[in-house]
Amino acid sequence: MNMHISTPVDRALAAAPTRDKHTGATLPQRLARWRRHSADIAYISLKACGFLGTCWLMAFGLPLLFFLAISGGNLDVLFWQVDNLAARWIAADAARKIAFSQTVQVVLISSTTLIAMWRLPAFLADVTGSPVQRDDAR
Repeated sequence: MNMHISTPVDRALAAAPTRDKHTGATLPQRLARWRRHSADIAYISLKACGFLGTCWLMAFGLPLLFFLAISGGNLDVLFWQVDNLAARWIAADAARKIAFSQTVQVVLISSTTLIAMWRLPAFLADVTGSPVQRDDAR
């Protein structure tokens, strides 16, 4: 989405166009090109932040999905499992807490990476504007 805003600086530059030796473009043309590039960078940055944020949220939702699956969808059983995990955390010594924390970190980073790899073709198609090609139709 281009914004056509004309500032006093733009009007002053447009009144006295100077040409670039290499490209032959006037200064307002070069500024317009840089604005398009910076708008593209901002768009891609926002889409990438949204993409990574949703990947992290999906990865954080996987443990909840796992606990819901092993509890059979029963919330009482789910909270008993969470209580059991919390009680074991409190009773554990420092070395076991560190080992568990490192395991959780590895699992979350690995699952986020796998989710990002799985969703990457759709993200690239969304950013570039090309459709996603699937190999399912054989």
